[in-house]
Amino acid sequence: MFRIVLHSLTRRWVQTVATLTSVLVSVGICFALYLLYLGVSSGLEAGKRRLGADLLVIPADSIVESETLLFTGQPYNVYMESDVEQRIAQVKGVKRTTPQFFAQTLNETCCSLVGATRLIGIDQQSDWLVKSWLKRLSGGTLLPDQVLVGSAVQGFSGLDATILKKKVKVAAVLEPTGTSLDYSVLMPIDATRDLVKTIPYFQTFLGKDREAANSVSAVLVEVDDDFDLAKVVKAIERTGKVRVIQASSVLHRIKEQMDVLFTVMLVAGALATASSIMQLFARFFSLAWDRKGEWGLYRAVGATRRDLKLLTAGEALLLIWSGVLAGFGLGYFLYTSILNVLQRQQAFPVFPPSPAAILTSMLLIAGAFTLLGLVAALIPGIRSAGIDPSSAMAQGDID
Repeated sequence: MFRIVLHSLTRRWVQTVATLTSVLVSVGICFALYLLYLGVSSGLEAGKRRLGADLLVIPADSIVESETLLFTGQPYNVYMESDVEQRIAQVKGVKRTTPQFFAQTLNETCCSLVGATRLIGIDQQSDWLVKSWLKRLSGGTLLPDQVLVGSAVQGFSGLDATILKKKVKVAAVLEPTGTSLDYSVLMPIDATRDLVKTIPYFQTFLGKDREAANSVSAVLVEVDDDFDLAKVVKAIERTGKVRVIQASSVLHRIKEQMDVLFTVMLVAGALATASSIMQLFARFFSLAWDRKGEWGLYRAVGATRRDLKLLTAGEALLLIWSGVLAGFGLGYFLYTSILNVLQRQQAFPVFPPSPAAILTSMLLIAGAFTLLGLVAALIPGIRSAGIDPSSAMAQGDID
């Protein structure tokens, strides 16, 4: 039976290749889209959980985009007076605050890291975002010569590194968070300030009248649930020349952008799938007319109606499964290619789907296309059952 099915497909190789290609492209697009959707959804959800702060307060004259600050490791060297944190903490509705001091590695011999990487000086006493990681360290704190490294940071060749001419030890590698922490190096805030003092490059950003010891780059703010977030934002903006970024608004905006993008891609995938379905139905629907003589011969040599139905279904399944398997390969290639571009751009958080999610999507897509193949083979299968061997052989393949 298998040899007959294979012979039938190879004999009509032009139709076979056309149908196979249609199925392959459809499956590839659907598979890649589904994996990307899972990755972006998981990344946004993880980013939402791990941001941990409702607001991020930065200097008013900063021109950095919110997405860049929250989700990338792009260096961002701006500073404001450290007493801004005290003023923010006194705003009604503010639950807690913690300061951050930014620096960066330099693409020179002073640093082990490849490319410029954001350094974040953290206040270990007040920074609730990294408390869970600090508790795992010996002594529960970062020493002045220790750093925490983001999961996506490249360039460390072991547990030792050089940052701005300072020898440091990697205390731990952070778990993926879907935020800028993945692309950053965390240090105690005083150690970061001491580093900046030794590099003339940073004095340009600090200004002549500001010292690193009395400066911060950002203040993370958690707002009490009982207070209106918009009112708290306005109150903080009145404390001085500051700009307030709402993490939830940024995530919502990114999600809206992704929804539009995926809608466009989904339309393309739907059109490709519709084309594949039409190709399948056209191919197998024509079997009821152009293979009467062949089926009549099979009946004459002893094939039953059930055999002809199995023959038709076998052709459909072999064609579909070949296209589906090749489509999974194409889809995974498209997915990894797009994922690499997104991760290089660090445009928004993307988490690779779990193996279980990938397997589930493969089973769903394979099941859907298998069902379509069987439905497409249904009409010729029914027609083959009613063929009279003598009349079919006499007429040949001409109706």
